[in-house]
Amino acid sequence: MTITEKPAAIIETHSISKPPDPEYEKKVLHNQGEDVSTFSRILAIYTRDDDTKEIFCISEKKGCHFENNWSYIKNVISNQNCFTRQDNNLDEYLIPACDSKIFEKSLTQQLKITEYHKKGETQIRGCIIKVEISSPFNDWFIYHVLDQARLHLHEKPINKQKLGSPKYHEIFADFFANNFKNTIKGDEWEKCGRKYFIDKVKYFTDRYIKIECILPAFPCKSSNINKVGGVVPDKGEELALRRLIQITKQARQLYPPGLKIWIVSDGHVFSDCIGVDDDIVDHYTSKLHALYEKCREENSDAIGFCGLNDLFFNGISSESFDPTWIKGYHILHYTGTKISSVSDASRQILMKGCDTDDGTLRKDINIPNHPRLHLYRGFSRFMMEDLALLPYFQDHSRKGFKKAIAKVAFNMIKRNDAYSNLVELMFPHHMRISIHAHKNSGPKFGVKVISPEQCSIVRDLQNIDEPTFEDLLHIPTPWHNCVVKVAHGTDVEKENYFLTKSGVIKDAIENGSYKGEWKDTCFVTGNGGCYEIMKFN
Repeated sequence: MTITEKPAAIIETHSISKPPDPEYEKKVLHNQGEDVSTFSRILAIYTRDDDTKEIFCISEKKGCHFENNWSYIKNVISNQNCFTRQDNNLDEYLIPACDSKIFEKSLTQQLKITEYHKKGETQIRGCIIKVEISSPFNDWFIYHVLDQARLHLHEKPINKQKLGSPKYHEIFADFFANNFKNTIKGDEWEKCGRKYFIDKVKYFTDRYIKIECILPAFPCKSSNINKVGGVVPDKGEELALRRLIQITKQARQLYPPGLKIWIVSDGHVFSDCIGVDDDIVDHYTSKLHALYEKCREENSDAIGFCGLNDLFFNGISSESFDPTWIKGYHILHYTGTKISSVSDASRQILMKGCDTDDGTLRKDINIPNHPRLHLYRGFSRFMMEDLALLPYFQDHSRKGFKKAIAKVAFNMIKRNDAYSNLVELMFPHHMRISIHAHKNSGPKFGVKVISPEQCSIVRDLQNIDEPTFEDLLHIPTPWHNCVVKVAHGTDVEKENYFLTKSGVIKDAIENGSYKGEWKDTCFVTGNGGCYEIMKFN
């Protein structure tokens, strides 16, 4: 199913979200304070040979030992007494509670193996879960993960490295560190990150196939008109796309199978939190694809795209989804945005399936100096600025605005955690890169989507030295800033590109320091929009 098709009983409508009734909100938050997610029950995802039942590849949660005890799993799936169900090409087998400690000493409940033979594959996909709460939603969610998770590369045989052959995993790791990684104070790349990175990249290099990364980014433009130049991709996105394309091109010169970067948009994960209508996110995404088509080289496969709706409403498994399963799981909206029923259904599935917060976040943010408290305060400060000009909040008192921001920040952290869990399930072996700064110890590694050679980051036009950003959560991005091209008289060779907030440029033009205007993106030529200004003599 494509995202333009609607799952059964979901009709596309738009309505302005209203602040929930306090008692209703209290009830919803209480119901969402328990970890009943499907994600927390999934212990391992694997693929195996259909005939020999030997394992191809497995991703298991820390502390579990299914791979080391695979002979037991083989016996289970060969034993008809353990077989419980067959439906939608799914087979289920039960592992008695008395045997669960074989795989993890703290396990005390019955385990279930669900296996799926996806059309077009010779391998069998499988998932091992804890049997605590059985529900149609949980069963469907597992089916959907098995259907949609990027597991197709497991069938590729591992090549035994010949003596003297290039160590591509090390070559690529060094290339990444020297050309793409965002290095910050306290970086732990050499301490432990490089080893983690190499272990992950070997999944691809051992099979001599294209290395694939995932980058949750390019959501939409900020709703703050003093940060951006509009609602569609502009020069910032153009530079970022060209940067990613260039990185893949350079990687291919070192590792012939090449590199592909998947942009896994988080636009619909947060759109109602950041004050952007769902249909505006859709418009931004379609224009981003159009811009990429003009930036990419012919026949290249440098970048792939998917988003929340793609992850849930694609594939044969989505056809059996029943909207009544999520009817009682409400998503709270605080910014008055127009809501798409399809996107809201995706958010409901996301949170019901992957929200592992059992109330600890609320406890953590009440503990002085707790890392989650600092994260919460960082989100709050950023959203206070980002939503300051949103029309919905203009009649709010300062106190009321701050209360709303607190709720937005809290929900954004929960959704961010849930989306990270979903990405882990859907892309179990992909390299995880991030626009946010990280210590680079793994599993996520920070990158700069715009290089200093392309564009300098500045806070104002009087001081062009790149500032230090102590808030590692929100490194400057194209969707929270705009690009300005500053000309120096008639000497075009002295033109410079800067990434900054649009309010800085507007003020410079209004006070007479510079003259110029905003130039819209031309999607026919692939030339991103930006301010073009010249210093007023």
